[in-house]
Amino acid sequence: MLIRPSLFLTDVLFFLSRQAEVLKADMTDSKLGPAEVWTSRQALQDLYQKMLVTDLEYALDKKVEQDLWNHAFKNQITTLQGQAKNRANPNRSEVQANLSLFLEAASGFYTQLLQELCTVFNVDLPCRVKSSQLGIISNKQTHTSAIVKPQSSSCSYICQHCLVHLGDIVPYNSPLVGRLQVTSIVHSGSWCCMTLDDLKMGAR
Repeated sequence: MLIRPSLFLTDVLFFLSRQAEVLKADMTDSKLGPAEVWTSRQALQDLYQKMLVTDLEYALDKKVEQDLWNHAFKNQITTLQGQAKNRANPNRSEVQANLSLFLEAASGFYTQLLQELCTVFNVDLPCRVKSSQLGIISNKQTHTSAIVKPQSSSCSYICQHCLVHLGDIVPYNSPLVGRLQVTSIVHSGSWCCMTLDDLKMGAR
């Protein structure tokens, strides 16, 4: 059964949405320096992660997961890639190093987000290393009263979304197999392959 948020929680989510718009504007403000843009990007990541975990249905309706990828990661990756490919750029090596670090941070973010989503929404994915084994977050669900229970299909979708972007980030993209996109990721040294069917089976 889908549990709808309280009026207070709805107000909080609306406030977070407005705050996200401010942060996105800051990130494109040419008057801000790199450090300020980085701070805004980190804040946007944290804010969108909170929205996805608190009320997944609301977040998906507002396309939070798409904004998260595009504004917090993809745009910066595209910019750095362009600078790194520019042979006339005297700082190509430095840019390439920054790109590698950013990709590593992006991979870490989506791995942690996937772990938290699976823990909070009780999604048991095949081959998933438990959060406690990675030392990321506890497997115990906390503050569940402040979390709106989503539909299982939404849980499947957001987990698939995380896996797809992990496949975009790391050099382990798998091809389409039939109608399923199989995304392979590395968890603490172990290889883990998951499909959409796996996600449907794991979402409870």
